[in-house]
Amino acid sequence: MMVAASAACSRTAADQPAGAASVAATNSPVATLDLAYDKPAVVGSNVNATANGLPIGKTVDLEWGTVTGGWVVEDYYHFRGKKYSETTTSLGRVPVDASGRMSARFVVPEDYGGVHEVIGRIDGKLVAQSAINVTQTFALTPPSGPVGTPIELKVTGLGWRTMESTWVVNWDNQELGFVSAAGTRGSAVPGFARPVPRAITS
Repeated sequence: MMVAASAACSRTAADQPAGAASVAATNSPVATLDLAYDKPAVVGSNVNATANGLPIGKTVDLEWGTVTGGWVVEDYYHFRGKKYSETTTSLGRVPVDASGRMSARFVVPEDYGGVHEVIGRIDGKLVAQSAINVTQTFALTPPSGPVGTPIELKVTGLGWRTMESTWVVNWDNQELGFVSAAGTRGSAVPGFARPVPRAITS
């Protein structure tokens, strides 16, 4: 049986920013962005986003809050840890109807796990916001096979923070190695060969 457990690592300064992008304060009222999706939310989940009370006839720029960065290595061998900065990516542009309602559908992007802000802007100004917590997934291929069968472990949604970015991989309570996606937006595909079973003695 293969299980994954988080590895304990020291905390660095890179852990300080929140995973989602910061939103500037505004004097205008900010609408609640209602997000409907099957829980837990994982990479590839369908999300329905709605908001009311928006300016009629305008277009909302829907954005996904995230971070960009990864391992910092200088001169090929000086390891400096990890560094990230907050940013946003576009989820699309959505028109506001005659009742002041916006309705959109998007897919959770392939990205780091943890909390991500989903924000709506009109003419660059914040008008609606909410957040979604992306959970990790682990998938083994193939599901069965004889000793020596190559096994592919695909993971998505690993976090970017130190305590969430590296997971230990165990087989029958023996360590096989670890998987990390600190520089690959939370996704990784390490490969393993199924080990010879341990001898069981009485």
